[in-house]
Amino acid sequence: MNQEIEHMDEVDVHPDVHVATEPDEQEILERLYGPPDSDGIFRGPPVYEQGGQR
Repeated sequence: MNQEIEHMDEVDVHPDVHVATEPDEQEILERLYGPPDSDGIFRGPPVYEQGGQR
């Protein structure tokens, strides 16, 4: 069996997987995608860092 498939159940299993891991990660994600929804997921349209949409 493919080694990647054997480990799929280990991906994103940490309960805090949605929490920013870098000090400026939250700021950058909000700048790019707008604020997160009530689930903490950034669902806004992708935009360039300068503000124009892709």
